[in-house]
Amino acid sequence: MRFRRLGRTGLDISELAIGTATLGTADPREAAAMLASALAHGISAVEIDAGDRAAADLLGEILRREGARDRVHVIARLSSLVPFDLPSPHVPADRAYPGRHIRAETEALLARLGVERLALQQLHAWCPEWLNEGDWHETLARLRAEGKIAGIGVSLFDHDVAAGLEIVASGAIDAVEVMHNIFDQAASATLFPLCARHAVGVVARSPLYFGALAPGPEGRMRAFASDDWRTGYFYDAHRRETEARVQRLVQMVEPPDRSLAELALRFSLSHPAVSTVAVGMRTPEQVEANVGALRHGPLDPDRQAAIADHKWLC
Repeated sequence: MRFRRLGRTGLDISELAIGTATLGTADPREAAAMLASALAHGISAVEIDAGDRAAADLLGEILRREGARDRVHVIARLSSLVPFDLPSPHVPADRAYPGRHIRAETEALLARLGVERLALQQLHAWCPEWLNEGDWHETLARLRAEGKIAGIGVSLFDHDVAAGLEIVASGAIDAVEVMHNIFDQAASATLFPLCARHAVGVVARSPLYFGALAPGPEGRMRAFASDDWRTGYFYDAHRRETEARVQRLVQMVEPPDRSLAELALRFSLSHPAVSTVAVGMRTPEQVEANVGALRHGPLDPDRQAAIADHKWLC
């Protein structure tokens, strides 16, 4: 496992991070086996929704059982007090993320995990207007001074790369989380160079585009459960177009990559500004496959250029 610097936090974290979005609904024994395998492979980063109590409780138990509380860097996303989706009418920062809520959720997550410090605490679905609103930054700066978090960050809403440009340049944050995959490459053109100039770390999420870039036989997307949010996200027309694009990409898979998923993971890590790639994993087999993919390192410039032609959502 290779490690990269997480912006100005001063921390070196594994190139691969465990995404825990489905951890709370997974079979506890299978999830425990997955986490144990990840730790054994040297994965040191975990990305989690700070308000996901089920995932936090399970993760905390595994960290305790494996004696790994001092070996894991937790990248957290705060949950807004006001449910909203973008684009939407502006929600003021002091309604979505008041300082008292930030402190309470941060300290509750620390207690559930049994760790002393989070690597990163982030405002999720960042709105540029928040830069000069509320007491969120003052609260996070105080938590950092108290040693409860190592860094301050923001997590951008899907495809909304432009929302992160001003906050990255301002010097107010240490890292940013953003969607980055073969289909959505917008961050590499504008945000990543800015992050490199300002020593801001990057957590790349959705490298497999919600599972679409890890297809089944013949490039077909895997079926999602009826209660899985992706069933609605990939409505019929979207699913058909996604599958057509995936099938064209499958033709580009060549050794050392054994699958499109491996190619997609290596693509997401190929930009030097990226600190880590957060991937949802449920089984030890998925851990093995993802770790195996990253052993081959970033794609060479020619392959990166060829894949760049497949950008779509940006």
